[in-house]
Amino acid sequence: MSSINETVILDNDWTHMGVLIDRSGSMQTLNPEIISKELTTFIKDQKGGKVTVTAARFDDKYEVFIQNKVASEVEFTPKDIEPRNTTALYESLCRIIDDLGTELSNMTTTRPGKVIIVVLTDGEENASSGKYAGENGRKLLFDKITHQKEVYNWLFFFMGTNIDAIATGKKIGITPETCINFDNNPAYCGQALRSASTQVTVVRGLSQEVMRDRSKLQEYSGFSQQQRANCSTIYSMNEYTQ
Repeated sequence: MSSINETVILDNDWTHMGVLIDRSGSMQTLNPEIISKELTTFIKDQKGGKVTVTAARFDDKYEVFIQNKVASEVEFTPKDIEPRNTTALYESLCRIIDDLGTELSNMTTTRPGKVIIVVLTDGEENASSGKYAGENGRKLLFDKITHQKEVYNWLFFFMGTNIDAIATGKKIGITPETCINFDNNPAYCGQALRSASTQVTVVRGLSQEVMRDRSKLQEYSGFSQQQRANCSTIYSMNEYTQ
C-alpha cells in the first residue's frame, strides 16, 4: 500500500496509471492484434502534463511487463497479451494495487497527484489462489480498493465482457459509475477503451479539491449513458442504476 509522507510533493499535473489486462484463453475472441493497438492508442491519447504507466497481464499468473514508463513511450503488442489460461482476477488486482503502492512509496521527493487503475477483462474470477481465493479473496480486494479510494483518492475503471461488469465491480469495491459492459467483439472492446480514455482525460484535468470530493469525482469520472450504449447492442437504460 502507498504510504504518504507529508514532505513529498504531490504533482497534480502528473498521473500514474496502472493497466491490468486479462490474457485468459477466452480473450482470443477479442483479437489480441486489434486490442493491443487499441490499448496503445488509449495510453498515447493521454496528452498534456505527465503520464506514467505500469501495466500487468494476467491469466492464472500475474506479471508486470511495463513499469513506470512515460505514456508516449508505451507500445502494446499482440505477444504482450497473448491469450493463455484461466482468470485470477482477485489476486491480480490485489497485486497491481500493492505494486503501485510500492512504486509510490519509493518516490521520496515528488509523487503523482492522481493514480488511476484501469482493468480490462472478459471473464469471471476462477483461478486466484491462497489468501486471494474465493470469498476471502473478494473481501481482501474490496478492502484494498476501498482503502486506496478513501485514503489516497485512487480511481478505478473496470471494463468487462461475458460478465456483468457493474455488478462485479460493485462486489470488489469499484463504483458503478466507472464500470462498463461491452459486447464480446473487438469493435465494442475498442469502443470501451475509447470511452475510458475520454473519462481518464476528464479526471486528469480535475483539481485536487474535486478529487477529494467522492461525489463530485464520481460525477465527473463516470461513463455517460451514451458511452454505455455505444459499447453494447443489448444495452438498456434500465441496466445502470446508481
